[in-house]
Amino acid sequence: MTGGASGIGRATAIALAEVGARVVVVDRDSAGAERVAGEIEQAGLDATAYAVDLGDADAIDPLVSAILGELGRIDILVNCAGVTGGGRHNVLDFSLELYDTVMSINLRAPFLMTRAVGRHMAERGGGGRIVNLSSSAAFRATSSPAVYAASKAAINGLTRASAADLAPHDVNVNAVAPGMTKTPMTAHPGGDQAYERLVSSGPLENLLHRASEAEDVANAIVFLCLPESRQITGQVLHTSAGLVV
Repeated sequence: MTGGASGIGRATAIALAEVGARVVVVDRDSAGAERVAGEIEQAGLDATAYAVDLGDADAIDPLVSAILGELGRIDILVNCAGVTGGGRHNVLDFSLELYDTVMSINLRAPFLMTRAVGRHMAERGGGGRIVNLSSSAAFRATSSPAVYAASKAAINGLTRASAADLAPHDVNVNAVAPGMTKTPMTAHPGGDQAYERLVSSGPLENLLHRASEAEDVANAIVFLCLPESRQITGQVLHTSAGLVV
């Protein structure tokens, strides 16, 4: 899985390992990826870390080849790596550098990972699961940085198109769209009280007035990787506590 060094990625890597997956933690943060893989191994489970900058398009095919060389097959792909681009921006005020950075990580990398892993799944047969990380930002107009929101809306389109293209090979493709989630990416100096204020009033208010933990999102991702979800494909599952309904 990509983006596995922290936040939702870390929680998902651990949760997948706990249900029996051999987990590959991919992240540009080498120390973070090694730390998460170490946590999993200390629990007596199986994990490997790969330090890769997914912003480098030329690194993705070699990454998948290396994983296949080590493990022999890939049954699950979770495209979790993502960036906001840093700072606030809107459609009238963004730089090409920010645009290229966000799109290369949030959209191009999942496209290329899906192509590489999807080809492997199709060629070996036996089906597979792909889960992409979308965002509630793709579904709302306010408090949605324009480039980030566009990248996540595009992920929804990639998910649907991939579900159709890979269905003949028994590969399910879905997305999970978190709302306000307590992760290093959204860390707020006000701590839990700040999260509570954000989800209780204003543009990020949700029905439950509760921010998500990373594990809440991870549990939804894991469900989409299990046999129990075999009839679900091409869908976006919201974990935003009713922010998007």
